Amino acid sequence: MTELALTHHAQARMRQRGFKEEDADLVYRVGTRVADDAFLLTDKDAARAIRKRKQEIQQLERLRGSQVIVEGETLITLYHATQRTRRSHRKSWRHL
Repeated sequence: MTELALTHHAQARMRQRGFKEEDADLVYRVGTRVADDAFLLTDKDAARAIRKRKQEIQQLERLRGSQVIVEGETLITLYHATQRTRRSHRKSWRHL
């Protein structure tokens, strides 16, 4: 869902122009403000967002299989879980 409230006019024009709600949201979040009421997704904005997402993908690949243990809002530990530790923790968490 978009951060912006959509008018009926906006919904109709987006359908006509082939845009999705997520498209408007992305331009709004990542684009450059060019006026009080307007945002433009420039080549530079797109390149920066793509670079950031590529870094996030690399981080996800590196963290695959990691496990975070929390108590409430407090981080207790973070580690690379093996199949054995994943199973043992899952079993103990079921009883909580």
